[in-house]
Amino acid sequence: MIQILVVLLVIIAAARLILTGYKTEAILFMAGIILMACTGLFGWGDVLPAKVASTNLAAFDPFKFISYMLGYRAGGLGLTIMVLMGFAELMTRIKADAVIVRLAVKPLSIVKNKNILLFFGYIIGASLQLAIPSATALAVLLMVTLYPILTGLGISRASASGVIASTLGLTLTPLGVDAIKASESVGMGLMDYLSYQAPTSAVAIVAVGVAHVMWQSHQDKKDGYVIDADLEAATASDPDPAPNIYAILPMLPIIAAIMFSKLVISTIHLDVVTIVLISVFISLVFEGIKTRSLKESLDCFGAFMKGCGNALTGVVFLLVAAGVFAYGIQSTGAINHLIESAQGAGMPTLMLTLVFAVVVGLAALVMGSGNAAFLSFVDIVPTVAHSMGANPVAMMLPMQQASALARAASPVAACVIVSAGGAKLSTFEVVKRTSVPMLVGFVVHFIAVMVLVN
Repeated sequence: MIQILVVLLVIIAAARLILTGYKTEAILFMAGIILMACTGLFGWGDVLPAKVASTNLAAFDPFKFISYMLGYRAGGLGLTIMVLMGFAELMTRIKADAVIVRLAVKPLSIVKNKNILLFFGYIIGASLQLAIPSATALAVLLMVTLYPILTGLGISRASASGVIASTLGLTLTPLGVDAIKASESVGMGLMDYLSYQAPTSAVAIVAVGVAHVMWQSHQDKKDGYVIDADLEAATASDPDPAPNIYAILPMLPIIAAIMFSKLVISTIHLDVVTIVLISVFISLVFEGIKTRSLKESLDCFGAFMKGCGNALTGVVFLLVAAGVFAYGIQSTGAINHLIESAQGAGMPTLMLTLVFAVVVGLAALVMGSGNAAFLSFVDIVPTVAHSMGANPVAMMLPMQQASALARAASPVAACVIVSAGGAKLSTFEVVKRTSVPMLVGFVVHFIAVMVLVN
């Protein structure tokens, strides 16, 4: 029980310091170190995960974990974010993003209530998870393609980034690690499990899309948002516009990700970083043909590098800090204690399922990772369900989706950090736009599971 109290105190203190203007990354690093130090001092568990070798001096082990996270996040997810944000900067430099806005604004401007477009934007983004199962990669790709269209149509930066951050708030993709592990845990084939997951998620996705329209409209009115002169100028005619064919360039990563996925061409294996580098090369070729200057074309590569550098300082370090904070919480064992307490409370099946889902959601909220929260507890569900004579799928699905929904409402989640960074907003401003639609999604999905599965 003491672990839960310590974690709550650290979370409250960290949140208060961040909200009063302290540097977010530094506070998250400090909070993670304190929690890991408490774990080592009071013997709550191992300070370091099994895959990280100890320094043989307990006081140095938290810093060893930070070193590990810098290499792990910067070289994996961080590299993906860096090249994608570099690509976005390149698209701005060669005015390819302006072409998309120019071509999309004219036909879509006939829609009087622009917030309705948020519904369709959300549905499109959620559908793309069938080919792009990573919430972070999908958010970055949509910030390059969908975001400029939405803002070009007059939708606020906060509304557009909120929709994009939440596109993988409900999962129905067969490519997701969560679905694969869940199906294995309940002893079902993946496609059999998805036959329950897909319809319940689809119902909730529609509800979240509607909630976005209503909530973003309410928040915009509350904030007094109007289309400013800069936006109108940006959508006006450019004295030196890029040709219309440039509209294909920002779409290249998404097109390639879908084309070379398991759904289309499974024999060619391209990761996101490779896809983006190929897209950068093609874009530079287009620019060279347009300008008829090798020097001008290659100078544009500087914009790509600038975007990568901005991502490193503005996004990747925050991801590392969030990872250290999340592991600090995990190392204390507080989340396990919450689950054990709920399990031993003697609740009826429906109430226990709800409590499990809420606990996993809270874990994802504070850790910023849906998979980390869900996968930590996925194996206990079949045992608990069978001991109570309950349907394990009906108990598993709310936990799985609660972790994904809470991730989209977490200020330390990678998808939220990426969306906020691209829109030049704080993560808390984005979370304010995602929290209510995600709560609607949780309620609707829980009811759908009880009706369609249970």
